[in-house]
Amino acid sequence: MAPKGKVGTKGKKQIFEENKETLKFYLRIILGANAIYAVVNLVIFYATASSWTWVAFVFSMVIYGASYRSMSSMAKASFTDDGNLADGGIDLNMEQGMAE
Repeated sequence: MAPKGKVGTKGKKQIFEENKETLKFYLRIILGANAIYAVVNLVIFYATASSWTWVAFVFSMVIYGASYRSMSSMAKASFTDDGNLADGGIDLNMEQGMAE
């Protein structure tokens, strides 16, 4: 049975904090994926690594960087002149939201 009433909304500060954690999580995933690729293909199999291995590595870094930058710009918070949070940015964790 579906819950009755209005769906709870998140406050600006909660969205801001969750976006920081989400961006930190994805940065770790990006760095981990690139590190694994680099270790396997460019260290372990160095003798068989061709220029295409380097091209694929650089291409994946560019795609990851563009994706992270896009998410980061969507989650950019704005502050008032006195330092208070004016807007927490787009909620990166919202299902069927703009960031998805």
